[in-house]
Amino acid sequence: MQNYRDKRWVDFRESILQMDGYACVKCNRSIPEVVLQVHHKRYEPGKPPWDYAPGLCETLCKGCHAREHGKIRPNEGWSLYDESDLGGLYGECECCGTSLRYIFYIQHPNWEPMAVGTNCCDNLTGTSVATNYRKMLGRRKRFINSKRWRCTPNGMLIQQGRFLEIEIRQKSGAYIIYINSVGGKKLFNSESSAKEHVFDIIESGDASKFACRHPLQKKD
Repeated sequence: MQNYRDKRWVDFRESILQMDGYACVKCNRSIPEVVLQVHHKRYEPGKPPWDYAPGLCETLCKGCHAREHGKIRPNEGWSLYDESDLGGLYGECECCGTSLRYIFYIQHPNWEPMAVGTNCCDNLTGTSVATNYRKMLGRRKRFINSKRWRCTPNGMLIQQGRFLEIEIRQKSGAYIIYINSVGGKKLFNSESSAKEHVFDIIESGDASKFACRHPLQKKD
C-alpha cells in the first residue's frame, strides 16, 4: 500500500479546478449545481493521483466523469489505502460533495482513486473502517487530554493500572517516554506527539508486553 500525503492531492486538485474556472469542461456546469471532480485522461495504476502533468487532467462534473469512463462508478469493490486529518473543513468528498476534515483515499481496479468522507468510504468499501478510524481519533484525543496526566518534577506522568507506569520527561528541548522507569530511545519534539505515541503503543498492546518484561517496581 502506497503512502500518499493528502495535502499534495488537495493542492493538485485545487490547481486543476482553478485552471478550468471551477466548471465542468464538458457541460460548463459548476458548484453548487453539480459535484466537480478531477479526471485523469490516462490512469496509471499505482501512480499517485497528484503526480500527473496538468495537461493530463481536467475538471468534470460527476455525471460527465462517469460518461467519460463509459460506465457508472462501481458501488463495491473499493478498498482504503490512506486517511488524513486536514485539521479543518478544507477538503471535499468526491462522491457526494460534502465538506470534509477527515479524508479517506479509496481505490478500485477499474476506476480512479477518490478522496471521500466517512460515510461514503464505509458504503463503498462495505466496511466500518472509516467509522472505526474516527472513533480511534476520538479515543486518542480523550487520552491526550485526560485528567489522569499529572505533573511531576520530571514531566508528565500517567499510570495505567497496577502494572504500568508511563512518564514523559523533557530533556534538552525534546521529550522521552519512560515505561516502568525504562527510557525509550525515540525523541519527540512536543509533549503532544509523545502522548500520541504512548496512546499508539497502549492501543497496540506493546506497552503491556513491555511491562511483562520490565515489571513496575513498587515504591516505598
